[in-house]
Amino acid sequence: MKTRKYYNIEGVIHNGFRLSRDYATLDFNFVKLGDQGVAALCRSRSIKDIRTLCLTQNKLGPSAAAALGKSEYLGKLEHLKVYNNKLGDDGVKLLAESAKMPNLKSLRLALNKVGPQGALYLAESEHLGSVTKLILGENNLGDEGVKNLLKAKTLDNLEILDLKNNGLTDEAAFAIGISKNFTKLHTIGFTGNKLTGKGEDAIRGFLTLNRLRLGLKKDGTVLDLSDLDIGDFEIGVLAKNEDMKDLRELFLELNNITSKGVRYLAESEWLKNLTLLSLDRNTIGNEGAILIANSANFAHIENLLIENNGITDAGIIAIAESEHMDNLIRLYLDGNEYGEESLEALKYSEHMDNLEYPEFEQDEEEEEYEEDEEEYEDVDEFEEDDEEEDIDGDDFKEGVK
Repeated sequence: MKTRKYYNIEGVIHNGFRLSRDYATLDFNFVKLGDQGVAALCRSRSIKDIRTLCLTQNKLGPSAAAALGKSEYLGKLEHLKVYNNKLGDDGVKLLAESAKMPNLKSLRLALNKVGPQGALYLAESEHLGSVTKLILGENNLGDEGVKNLLKAKTLDNLEILDLKNNGLTDEAAFAIGISKNFTKLHTIGFTGNKLTGKGEDAIRGFLTLNRLRLGLKKDGTVLDLSDLDIGDFEIGVLAKNEDMKDLRELFLELNNITSKGVRYLAESEWLKNLTLLSLDRNTIGNEGAILIANSANFAHIENLLIENNGITDAGIIAIAESEHMDNLIRLYLDGNEYGEESLEALKYSEHMDNLEYPEFEQDEEEEEYEEDEEEYEDVDEFEEDDEEEDIDGDDFKEGVK
């Protein structure tokens, strides 16, 4: 077979820049370079400033990976796309062992016949610390490959991992679920594998724990999970997490939390120090409000935000009558369908002496009583003035005798 040679690689590169319309991007999906073309490309100084290199469907083998790994001109490369080639485990090893691409953030290796050994090469690499996205879909990893990958030494910044169509079972999912690695990972592609509901829950639980770690402030007292499309499952994971033991402020507004999620919070052994709980714009309803009212966990709550939750008088009256709401200072209820009965219950609650909001208008009888007290005080002051004048007069008479 005649070997194709690239004597004019600079022309190919120039054409690539022109088609990409970006001197930081080279996309060779439009031309099949082959191994020798990639080798010529990697020797050219013209690529020294590129950030993205796409070599999709170029029939590349391990020798192309070797050229990429040895190139002196890929120091600024951030995104390497080599999916749908034939790199195999040997090619992955050559890329993983390279120290020539220190700024690499995205590595796409889908459809490259990568197996468990290739996953181990990636895990053992000391040069992938900047990678945030690793695409390994449509390969042959199997459960063993995932377990190998979980041994990673330098993939600490990984955020997105694609493992779709890799012949995986619940065994791989459970291994991920108990892993202490990949703490920044927030997305895992798992479609096309043989997972049951338990396996899927293991993955969701793992990702939820990562989300909690990322959302928790360094001192462990504030957690903001607002507007993250989380539901009762994620709240259940949160409620069982010992890392929440010092939590004071929990923001959960704009999510999909129901009374089931509130029950998890109300029964948690790790959420007994909350002073602020925000559940605005969820669907906790009266059942959720009653669970809050009846939970000793919430005895320290000072600020409770439950706006737009489908709560009616029954839920609010339960809060007003709760012996656990003694410390409540501010209660936000807008967007719920309640009436005067609820406001009366809050106003005359036996347990809410500290409540400052919502504010209530004073009754007319109370206002009249206050006016009577003021008049009485004025009379007392007037009589005291008279007594002082009499004493002064007597003293004067005694002084001139």
